[in-house]
Amino acid sequence: MASIYKRPGSEYWMARFKQPQGTWTARSTKLTNEAEARRLAFLWEGAGSTLAIETPAGAQIDRVVRNVYEQFTGKRMEPNPVRVFVKSWLERMKTTKKPRTAERYRKPAEDFVRYLGDRADCDIRSIGVGEVQGFIDREAKAQKSNATVSLNAKVLRAIFNTAIRAGAMERNPAGMLEFAEVVHEERSPFTVGELDALLVTAAGTDWETAILLGAFAGLRLGDACNLTWESVDFAEGKLVFMPQKTDRKKKTLQIPMNDRLRKRIDKLASTDEAQKTKFLCPTLAGREIGGRAGLSAAFIVEVMGKAAIATDNTERQGQGHSVARKSFHSLRHFFVSGMANAGVASDVRRKLAGHADEKQTARYSHLEMNTLRKAVATLSPKPKKARKTKKTKGKK
Repeated sequence: MASIYKRPGSEYWMARFKQPQGTWTARSTKLTNEAEARRLAFLWEGAGSTLAIETPAGAQIDRVVRNVYEQFTGKRMEPNPVRVFVKSWLERMKTTKKPRTAERYRKPAEDFVRYLGDRADCDIRSIGVGEVQGFIDREAKAQKSNATVSLNAKVLRAIFNTAIRAGAMERNPAGMLEFAEVVHEERSPFTVGELDALLVTAAGTDWETAILLGAFAGLRLGDACNLTWESVDFAEGKLVFMPQKTDRKKKTLQIPMNDRLRKRIDKLASTDEAQKTKFLCPTLAGREIGGRAGLSAAFIVEVMGKAAIATDNTERQGQGHSVARKSFHSLRHFFVSGMANAGVASDVRRKLAGHADEKQTARYSHLEMNTLRKAVATLSPKPKKARKTKKTKGKK
């Protein structure tokens, strides 16, 4: 029989009752009234007995939860099915997030609803940790990348956090999920020779401009291809723009123009074509970044391929696909690594690259062997020469 008691120093009553499997458990009622706490303890035990009669279906669990709530509060619990809640959440994402971000969230959310099956028609408060962890485990077993599994967990946490804020549930079942740690793929910067080869191959095209923006200003592919003339401050000799990746933070970057980049931009500005378009790279602006026909793939095929520069693909263990160690993003690595090898302080590199923290900058700072050799050499300084003493007159 259910009972109640108080822990030393606590004002709330604890309820002790049997679970469906027959084991005893204790849970705080969050109540200070003894009669109400006792009634809730009996309701919890009664719900457990009901579920112990047979293997409960999702609808039965939902019914018992609703019955306990209504008996204790005297209020009717309006149904809030998972399927309906997730659909409304996704609609909200379309108005509050970028289209690409909203689309990334859509698939894991809809996959979770499909995974639940009939349970998706139950109230969202009935979803437990086991069901959410089961979905994440299935995603991992499907050999999806750690980054994808991590994103799926992030989406589920966001959905249930919204439900908590809306008062639809009390605890987030996705709050303590277990999955493999995300390991960032190692990317490689282009060498000086490879950069020259790329520029020779792309000479006279918009790719030449984009390459210079990536190598000497650290711009990402989307930012380089969509940079406008309004972002060029000729008087101050700098670029002023808001990176697409972090534009929700409303953080503007100001990058002084390297002489080589300035020369290219000055040349473009003197042409008649520059007066007809707002973009520095008009033939590349507005195109999709990813996909088989996207800018990233086009750069690898049209520029790297013709320059005979390999992507240095590496196989992801168990993932069934490869990752290009060299791509347009390697120009951004070239930008940060070049400054690191020249001895530029990390905080300055971080500011120019627009990184949020030192960890991000460190991943982009590939130190050359010569720089590392000089660093190690400082551990063994050359011995100081002994001072010569002056001979005293009159002494042999």
